Amino acid sequence: MRRRAALLKHPLVILASVAVGSLIGLCNAPISAFLGMGNFAKTIAVPGQIYLFYLQMTVIPIIITAIASSLARLMRSRSGEGYIRRIVVVFVSGIVITAAAAMLVGALGQPGAGLDKSTRGVLTSLISSGPQTGALEVTLSGAMLPAAAREEGLAVFFTSMVPANIFSALSLGSTMAVVFFSITFGVAIGFLKNESAAFLINFLSALFEAFQKLVGASLYLLPFGLVCLMAGQIAEVGIQVFTAMSKFIVLYCIGTGVLFVLCTMVIWQRSGIRNPLKVLSFVFEPAMLALATRNSMAVLPSAITCLERDMGFDKNQINLTLPLGMTLGRFGNIFYFGIAVFFVAQIYETDLGLMSYVVIFIGIILAGTATAGASGIVTISVISIALVPLRLPVEAVLVILMAIDPIIDPFRTLLLVYANVAATAVVADRRQNKTAQVTIKEFPGGRNGENGHGG
Repeated sequence: MRRRAALLKHPLVILASVAVGSLIGLCNAPISAFLGMGNFAKTIAVPGQIYLFYLQMTVIPIIITAIASSLARLMRSRSGEGYIRRIVVVFVSGIVITAAAAMLVGALGQPGAGLDKSTRGVLTSLISSGPQTGALEVTLSGAMLPAAAREEGLAVFFTSMVPANIFSALSLGSTMAVVFFSITFGVAIGFLKNESAAFLINFLSALFEAFQKLVGASLYLLPFGLVCLMAGQIAEVGIQVFTAMSKFIVLYCIGTGVLFVLCTMVIWQRSGIRNPLKVLSFVFEPAMLALATRNSMAVLPSAITCLERDMGFDKNQINLTLPLGMTLGRFGNIFYFGIAVFFVAQIYETDLGLMSYVVIFIGIILAGTATAGASGIVTISVISIALVPLRLPVEAVLVILMAIDPIIDPFRTLLLVYANVAATAVVADRRQNKTAQVTIKEFPGGRNGENGHGG
């Protein structure tokens, strides 16, 4: 019986589920007509959404318990300061590399240049159907036009980091605020006396394991959830929009594929596993979850299990690094914004000088980071941070980006998740290489108490 249940989590079963769901989405109209239903894909998407909500239900508790307990452990170890330095160096380097790669793809790939008359007609029609602001021109006439500034983007980002009411932040699902609370709570635990710290860390660790059990049980329903989610997702995409934006979509997917291969090589080298195909089999589940759910936080428990159980990385380091990375290391969004800014500049035939490239580089990093905890249209609208300084229209092009978001969003989430898994693999140590790991049992009376931060 257990073997039959395990088959539901087999990579081939998961892949088949994605294929079946995609086929239902593509053939939604004839299937709906045959069954006498208004929208078959939309109907079966409901249980898929319920499955996604179940996964999301565990995310906030996992973030709090994983970050707080791991950071508290790290503070009470001798290697804490050096490890935090490694986190900063690796993630900043990864963000810079991702932004540079996006600009390279956008500049060389020319996603918005050389569009034929029919394609520009489709894009003009899309833009005209969207919101218009003041004297904003909504045709692709080639003129560079000013847009209404949205200077509040960064201010909201920074002020939302510190929750005025943690219970309100929890109920609203404000990821940045929850992460900030978890970090400060973990630091506070690290400064407690040994007995108090041991009790709280043990308690938080037990909660973390309990929520992981909930997620682990739900993964047996993953194939059914994938069919429902993929069917609804694919059915949303219009063929006409896909054709008009095919160059942009193909460029983004190719770039994501190249970065996926590079990240796989990094994970493979760090894992110590000889066969790279075995590494791919381990990361297959979180990768498919990212594509299907389009929610990086919903993939967090699966990604943690993949790194810890399957590849043997240190549990405490993973529990701290990966949730932080998912929140702040928005690699997929940065890569998307980089290509999207060049797309907008090219369809409006805007000349970009050296300073423009500097503005784009800084803007897409800030915009990507500002999407922490955001999704959907909120994620896309943050592109204004990069477009406004270049005096490029925001409201008009949002309509285009919204139209293709059902296609782009799964790949954006995949890159966000996978790049963070790779970055965590670089930062974290393998369990057998840990020489000075601190355990809870040492706290109450062991020699660790001599180096503790407790009063």
